[in-house]
Amino acid sequence: MGNKSTWLWVIAAVIGLALFGDEVLGLLGAIIGLIVSIGITGLVMLAIAIGAFALVVMVGGSIAVALIVSAVALVAVLFSWLWPYLLLLGILYLLVRKRPKAV
Repeated sequence: MGNKSTWLWVIAAVIGLALFGDEVLGLLGAIIGLIVSIGITGLVMLAIAIGAFALVVMVGGSIAVALIVSAVALVAVLFSWLWPYLLLLGILYLLVRKRPKAV
């Protein structure tokens, strides 16, 4: 009796996969992509904060100053949506500035 029930579940799974396979694989890919993108972004943010901390400690700053600098770096990375606009403003400034004359 249990063997017949197993075959029914296998047949139902094959039919379900045939009908909804694209949607299931698309959802699985979206979930894996979200995990990878958050993971890579988190690792980059952590690397920037650690780099700022290490730079301040190597230059000779105290641990407190290094923690403050790494926190500021982390906040700057968290607000990274602002950087494309700053880059665009910088490019526009370079295009419209009054160029110094060579002597």
